[in-house]
Amino acid sequence: MKRSTLVRGRLVAGLAAVAMLAACGDGAIASGGDGDGESESVGDEDTAEISLRYAFFAPAASFPAVQMEEWAERLNERTDGQISVELFPGGTLLGAGDIYDGVSGGIADVGLDSPAYDVGRFPLSSVVSLPVGFANAKVASRTLLDLLDEFEPQEFAGYEIITAFTTEPARLQSDRPVSSRDDLAGLEVRGSGAGVPALQALGASPVGMPMPEVAEGLQTGVINGYVSSREVLQDFGLAEQVGYVSDYAFGVSNTFVAVMDEDKFAALPDDVKAEIQGLRQEMMEFASGYHDDENVGGALEWAEAEHDLEVVQLDEGEEEAWDEILSELITAWADDVEGNGFDPQEVFNRMTELQEQYTAEFGD
Repeated sequence: MKRSTLVRGRLVAGLAAVAMLAACGDGAIASGGDGDGESESVGDEDTAEISLRYAFFAPAASFPAVQMEEWAERLNERTDGQISVELFPGGTLLGAGDIYDGVSGGIADVGLDSPAYDVGRFPLSSVVSLPVGFANAKVASRTLLDLLDEFEPQEFAGYEIITAFTTEPARLQSDRPVSSRDDLAGLEVRGSGAGVPALQALGASPVGMPMPEVAEGLQTGVINGYVSSREVLQDFGLAEQVGYVSDYAFGVSNTFVAVMDEDKFAALPDDVKAEIQGLRQEMMEFASGYHDDENVGGALEWAEAEHDLEVVQLDEGEEEAWDEILSELITAWADDVEGNGFDPQEVFNRMTELQEQYTAEFGD
């Protein structure tokens, strides 16, 4: 990959790594009763009906929530109804940033949250948010799950990873065409996470703003655009406010990892554990495929047909210039995550190897 080759040499070799401890609390899985109002402990009977509470912060119509519903249905079918899953999307049980601790504390049995919201807590996972030019969610999601499998990062110590996936890379979506740094200079652009330093480096003026407030921000002229994955054009109705998408891929817009407390998972019957583990890769493939092909693809078709959305190509030489500028963010990432129990150089190199492998198979 051109962009990966550009930035690989910028990482500092031989970064020191130290172990990082992670702690989690205890809790109890809700299990089905025998009709007398008393719950059975998980593991007492391999055939006991078990109910799992699954928490997520975004609305039920969002693609990660579609994934959790699909997971619940498949698990129920494959356990012949032994496992039922009660879904709590939209922050009805736990909000963004609180879900992993809520799983450790027993508030939820399964939790889906975004490590990208807390890079300091999830340093290894944050590598896929770097601006390395992932082709789509299929490539980035496979890369993320493989990295979690291979490196078993301490940031998820105490948890069983149920599945992991990403959005597509974020793109600039604006109320005017942007094809160069001159066009971007001084524009007020909503950004979050890794998008903020990227916008600053390219000369824009980043604005912090919750995604549900972006439409109003565009209407009132507080912002001229935002950096996000493109399904928001339809999901949030933003194609009515922006007419242009600059065809330059920043880092993935968001990452998602679903977990159970490892002790709770261990208490499940062996056949149930096997079914859950069997769904791990399967649900990554479902979520990333749904996001790329239906969620994003459908939003782009709708925005182009209903609102004349225009895709803007960068001017000659601009893509290379943006790559060069943003490569500094990768060097900064390596410095920031040093001393977290892994070698940033090794993780970054492995990520780019996986990226190249999966781009050949699943890149557009």
